[in-house]
Amino acid sequence: MKLSAQAAALIIALILGLSPMAWGQPAEKARRVGILFTLPRSDPINARLRDALVGGLRDHGWEEGKNIVLEERFAGGDAVRLRELAAELVALSVDVILTAQTQAIVAARAKTTTIPIIMVSIADPVGSGLVASLARPGGNITGMANQSETIPAKNLELLKENKPRIKRVGIFFSPDNSPAARTLKAIQEEVAPRLGLTVLPLAVTKPEGFPEAFTTIIRERAEALLVFTTPVVSAHRTKIVEFAIQHHLPSMALADFLVRDGLLMSYGYDILGNWRRAASFVDRIFKGAKPSDLPVEQVDQFRLVINLKTARAIDFDVTSLLSRADEVIE
Repeated sequence: MKLSAQAAALIIALILGLSPMAWGQPAEKARRVGILFTLPRSDPINARLRDALVGGLRDHGWEEGKNIVLEERFAGGDAVRLRELAAELVALSVDVILTAQTQAIVAARAKTTTIPIIMVSIADPVGSGLVASLARPGGNITGMANQSETIPAKNLELLKENKPRIKRVGIFFSPDNSPAARTLKAIQEEVAPRLGLTVLPLAVTKPEGFPEAFTTIIRERAEALLVFTTPVVSAHRTKIVEFAIQHHLPSMALADFLVRDGLLMSYGYDILGNWRRAASFVDRIFKGAKPSDLPVEQVDQFRLVINLKTARAIDFDVTSLLSRADEVIE
């Protein structure tokens, strides 16, 4: 008795332990992760962030090219382009959008209220109106929040501790970033008076704004710099590095990658670690969790990073801080 090809295949499937329902079904469709980078495509930090995320996804069983596809967009430090790029990701019907910095989250939310959006450690998401609360975010946004109130203050304390004579500090920030504006106000009203500092706000929203900021620093005789992490500042960080070294100004940052590229010191969160940690949110959402029910996690690991080469270049003694540093860049 001859069996039809279909019957033979069914018998083989049963022998191998496959159910008739599973036999002949296509492989599970790969999930699509949209990533909205704020820096230019060519910026090396993007590759490091991507690798950290991919490593975290792999830890949860998600393999690029097998069961996930990454859709990447690069704003090039231009906050205006963020909404355009967010719209592209939404049009692709990605399963989740992952990004960092408040302006990027706001841009993504403006284009979708249904696709889950994961924040990679941004400042004050409740105060920015992005989530209802840390415990119960509501809506389509969850992820991680950093302690924006304490990090800049700690940077200024370290600076003042190491060089007490410093009185005037220029702060690079973006007025379009509401948490940064609130943090700057808190520094002016609470932190600066306590430390005996005068703050010089340096609002930069586009590359053309740097010359005016540099002129202000020279005219007002700032003795040090504090650099907030914004799209335009991050994308054009070498401008600040070159200026600070040329004028022998100690510079503090909230993100360690700015120190790797030449700023003096940073006390802040572990950016690569946070991108790897963000993979757990992707995993839980892909397994059925709703972003509205996933509590926002507060970043609780901070690192002091010192660029010893820069310290030597500006003749700034960091000896007293080296024993506390988590990383020293030679």
